[in-house]
Amino acid sequence: MNILSNKIALVTGACSDLGKAIIEELVSQGLKVVGLSSDINKLKILVDELKGKPGKLYPLQCDLSLPNEIEGAAEWIEKNLGSVDILINNASISLNWSSINGGIQELKKSLDINVLGLSLITKKILQLLKNKGIDNGAIVNINDICGLKLLPLASDRPISPAYALSKSALAALTESLRLELAQNQSNIKVISICPGLVENEINQQWLKENSRLALKPKDVVDAILYTLQTPENVLIKDLIITPIREIN
Repeated sequence: MNILSNKIALVTGACSDLGKAIIEELVSQGLKVVGLSSDINKLKILVDELKGKPGKLYPLQCDLSLPNEIEGAAEWIEKNLGSVDILINNASISLNWSSINGGIQELKKSLDINVLGLSLITKKILQLLKNKGIDNGAIVNINDICGLKLLPLASDRPISPAYALSKSALAALTESLRLELAQNQSNIKVISICPGLVENEINQQWLKENSRLALKPKDVVDAILYTLQTPENVLIKDLIITPIREIN
């Protein structure tokens, strides 16, 4: 029996290449999935594409840089679904920003979505779980291998300093949350998935100009499912997945 059957999941960044791949797989496995995206029209198209699958996609417009929209999404979930069993923090942006010449607004936008918005939606879901008396489930943070490196820009792929900074912050945030929940005797799993180079909208043009082996979004989805399908007493804390021969 699939241990994910009848679960409810929340996926941020639902219209990105990886977000869509995650949602398609979860809905195909029979889960109810709440998808958050700033582009509600793209989400509605995805809803139509998934009609007839065992599960269901609930589209919600939500810009993670806007706290009021996060509040609204959490209220909708509480009213209509009660809570969720799985939170997949997938939303992320990578802006072209320089440590020397970059503007503060670009850096702020990166942190607002990649760190602060992620933190707020996580807090809201944890509160919903507490309100329902639920003390299990999983929080999956999609990081990047650059977030684990002391020299994140020593890579064979383009990485914005703002993006690297946000992912390093996410690594610290993930470990802090995991420790805090453990100290509170919680059974909620906190999982970090750290992919290397992935074929997605961020890297699409660069990959056309630079021949590199890259992961498919489905490869990352398989890694996520692997961590979610472990027994209740087993936690895969961090999972790094890269294409073979990637230099990082």
